[in-house]
Amino acid sequence: MWTSLIGFMGSGKSTVLASLQANTSRPGVSVDGVVEENEGSCIAEIFNIRGQAAFRHLELKAVQDLDPMRNLIVDTGGGIVETPAAVGVLRANGVVIWLDCSWKEVRTRLKDAPVGGRPLIDELGWSGLEDLFRRRRPLYAAAADFRLQADGDLDNLAHTVMLRSLIWQRHLEKSRP
Repeated sequence: MWTSLIGFMGSGKSTVLASLQANTSRPGVSVDGVVEENEGSCIAEIFNIRGQAAFRHLELKAVQDLDPMRNLIVDTGGGIVETPAAVGVLRANGVVIWLDCSWKEVRTRLKDAPVGGRPLIDELGWSGLEDLFRRRRPLYAAAADFRLQADGDLDNLAHTVMLRSLIWQRHLEKSRP
């Protein structure tokens, strides 16, 4: 069963993944990392050269290629919820947990992002990014099995994610005939 982490950029997905990997025996996968490895390019280059639509296609392929039988923690990109087929793959293979961060916290976490490190910040600016943040919120809500408040201490959040994942797994085991 997968534990898939969704949420806006800066919500703590990568940090929670690293914490879970350090404290459990479960392997983790960064969807962005898989795309970068498959393409031999960083996300910013893929966005700049091929565009966001091409990146979303590569992101979908990356989740489709993950082993559904592995007990994975999946760190997704912030925009994966814009691809319904990708959300379907995540939901079909386990629990989807939304790390919901306030705009104020996202802005604080991203304020020192290097130029080129976060293509959407460079493309949209802060005002456009805030609009995107607000537009994606209903998509995260629709995709998630659980919503966890992600402002504040991310180590405690990792423990909560682990517990929610175990609860979900037990729920699925009990519901099988």
